[in-house]
Amino acid sequence: MLKVLFVEDDLMIGKTTFQLLKHENYEVDWARTGLEALDYLFKQTYHLILLDLGLPELEGLDVLKHIRHKAELNKMGIIIISARDQTTDKIQGLRLGADDYLVKPFDFDELLARMEVIIRRSANYSHQEVSFSVGDLVMYPSTHRLLKANEPVVLSMKEWTILEPLMMYPNQIFSREMLEQKLYNWNDDVQSNTIEVHIHNLRSKLGKTTIRTVRGLGYCMGSANQSE
Repeated sequence: MLKVLFVEDDLMIGKTTFQLLKHENYEVDWARTGLEALDYLFKQTYHLILLDLGLPELEGLDVLKHIRHKAELNKMGIIIISARDQTTDKIQGLRLGADDYLVKPFDFDELLARMEVIIRRSANYSHQEVSFSVGDLVMYPSTHRLLKANEPVVLSMKEWTILEPLMMYPNQIFSREMLEQKLYNWNDDVQSNTIEVHIHNLRSKLGKTTIRTVRGLGYCMGSANQSE
């Protein structure tokens, strides 16, 4: 099933479009703010992003810049859907990396047609699986595979949940609290040393220096100053 990230803060447009996309058998995540969209991108990979511009917390163009500046996200197709109908807005969006620009109010059949065009061109759709690499580690989120030096590594679901954002954003420091947030979807309580235990287990499987501790800040993969 093709996965779509739908980013829209207007409740009426959002509910209608979300239901119609689900009816067309797309797997859809709906983000209502720019920061929520980035949080979804921490956790998932998508075939296509439908992106509004006038978003709370973080403007749509800033979300677009973030996506296009990350090589591992750069293959995702992006269609801007906005009420901004000036030619200058369209040119800016396309120059920043959008694949298409659709003005509200829009015809849903036209949106579907444009989505199909972008998806056909998408590297995700052409069986080039999205992956994230750090050193000799390669992660394939869509098939939940992790390779170390081309050998498979078996992780628990919680270990995967912690490792995925670290792999997606190497050199970015994640505090213990940020990583704990990733585990809040699980029913059991998060103990005070839960993250440390999982980090220890990951290091045992992947190598002691794979995940670095940055004193007073948290954890990261890749190089970091002030690491222990």
